[in-house]
Amino acid sequence: MQLDEITIKNSGWTWDRLREARKHNYQVGEESITDFLVLNLKKWGKGKIVVDTFTRHKEAVNGSDWEWWFTGSSGKWLGMRVQAKVLKLKSEKYEHLHHSNKSGKQVDLLIKDANKNGLIPLYCMYSNWKPGDYQTSWKCKTYKSSVRHYGTAILNPIVVKRLQKKGENHLKNVIGSLRPMHCIFCCSGFSGGDLPVRALGWLEGAGLLSGQEVEADEGTDRYVLKDSPPYYVKQMLERESQADFIDIQDERLMRVTVFRQLNEENI
Repeated sequence: MQLDEITIKNSGWTWDRLREARKHNYQVGEESITDFLVLNLKKWGKGKIVVDTFTRHKEAVNGSDWEWWFTGSSGKWLGMRVQAKVLKLKSEKYEHLHHSNKSGKQVDLLIKDANKNGLIPLYCMYSNWKPGDYQTSWKCKTYKSSVRHYGTAILNPIVVKRLQKKGENHLKNVIGSLRPMHCIFCCSGFSGGDLPVRALGWLEGAGLLSGQEVEADEGTDRYVLKDSPPYYVKQMLERESQADFIDIQDERLMRVTVFRQLNEENI
């Protein structure tokens, strides 16, 4: 399977687990879902993709940001800073969407940390609803549309900021802005090239960068495709140290995942 196919399968897995949890009146947390999503990626993609992940001990951090790093045959790197949120099944609200603490609002910290390092800030939303109760707006042109594609979906943090001002966190207020996660891996409709180039093109074309402002070098894209990843990512890939000693200074960064499709040629 390719990365997009694996991600569709993962999305369906999330959708089914939340549906099962709803049936048994049990709420699943986003950390549990995320752990199994990474396990599924490594299991289903064995021999076809490289998925390297570092996870910091939970007690060592005050937050739970996740970084995604995409690379391919071009040798370029694209980084994303991600915050996962799960739907509260009983209320059909993302009840922790507008979380804040003594350091500030989580959405602002996510954007700030991403911008500081030239990364793209995103939300990854874990969801399930009764088919027919809600209508999605995004139509994938590669795969037949399915509500199960929204088990894991991407959301622009600028949308979160707008919702926060109105005090809105219900699924009905969010669903129109959700984009299936698998599209970030497969879509060549907005840009050719290898994985990081396609991903950037899709994020821009799908409106997931709309309203975001970051400083960039003159004459470059707002989000620069980097020639190399940060040092802690190099540590992960080179296996020069034990995971507990990977040099990540940011206490809010809990998990780092690197995606690389094997034998991918430039399109």
